[in-house]
Amino acid sequence: MRKNGFILFLCLLCCISLPVSADITDYEEAVQTYEEENQALPTFLVDDGEGNTVNVAAWSDTLYVISSGVTLRSNPGEAGEAFAEIPFNTQISRVAVCDNGWSKVTCEIGGTTVMGYADSSALDETSPVTEVSDSLKAVEETDILSYPGKKDGEIVGEVASGEEVTRTGTVNEIWSQILYLDSDGQEQVGYISTACLEGQEEILASASGETEEDSSEETGVLSEGSGEGIFVDAVESVTSTGGSTSTAVNVQVGTPVSVSSDATLVSLGVFRVTHYCPCSICCGPYANGITSTGVTATTNHTVAVYPSQIPYGSQVVINGQVYVAEDCGGAITTNRIDIYVATHAEAEALGVLYTEVYLLQ
Repeated sequence: MRKNGFILFLCLLCCISLPVSADITDYEEAVQTYEEENQALPTFLVDDGEGNTVNVAAWSDTLYVISSGVTLRSNPGEAGEAFAEIPFNTQISRVAVCDNGWSKVTCEIGGTTVMGYADSSALDETSPVTEVSDSLKAVEETDILSYPGKKDGEIVGEVASGEEVTRTGTVNEIWSQILYLDSDGQEQVGYISTACLEGQEEILASASGETEEDSSEETGVLSEGSGEGIFVDAVESVTSTGGSTSTAVNVQVGTPVSVSSDATLVSLGVFRVTHYCPCSICCGPYANGITSTGVTATTNHTVAVYPSQIPYGSQVVINGQVYVAEDCGGAITTNRIDIYVATHAEAEALGVLYTEVYLLQ
């Protein structure tokens, strides 16, 4: 659960989902601005944590966190020591820009001013939340998330059907920012699907990017297998359109791979297996189909894992089919796996299952 307070950033290091690169002033643009104004460029050099020298130029602007959280590090690079996490939509002040895509920033968290380096791709000049002020009734029971996206949002509360909620903002109209009371009775900010609110049900279709006709096609849907071998419900085939799909735009479709009968497998235990697609409901307002490892998510191939339990690049077997650990999410913790599929309708239809997961060696 992410709250407005100082959070030491330890094992959650890999669970920050970065959005599409933000359009903010970079190092080259800062240098050009100084040159155009005939001003001396105030710069300094700093190590990125791996022995590489980074050029840093003084720069001042106000930015917002647009990912599920941004990590503050001691150096401008992934090798820098992580010491704090700044939550989604936090306003920060940038004091310098680096030539390697990082920024030096400062902000106040829980009454304490912190300063460090952050990946610029997680920042933007505009707040991702559009302010509103109204009270709406929930038409169904729904979870309150810490971030507007099912893959990265942690469940922090619940709204009952018929309950009046105070809405303070929207995110691309698809998600609503609301106020809720935590277990200590403290008022916090959370996010629910706008489609769960009275009079807003039509938002779901636009958020998933599918039409009624689209949802009828099944791309990458698991089919029931014969049950041969060590798998009770082995998967023999997956329906596919063969590399492209009309059900969702720009979805990379992969060919299913069944585990061989002589494969060496190590049981990882029983997992809660869910499904996600690249839409704004599953992956948040800045979804672009790119995984946390930098590769494009592919159906019948990509799964989101808890990297501390299943390292990136690992091959795992779920109901007889081989997948590759290429993504993560704030909501994906121990003994949880999220399988990437082509459409939101498919993700909803496949739902949740509990099954044994194997590591392919």
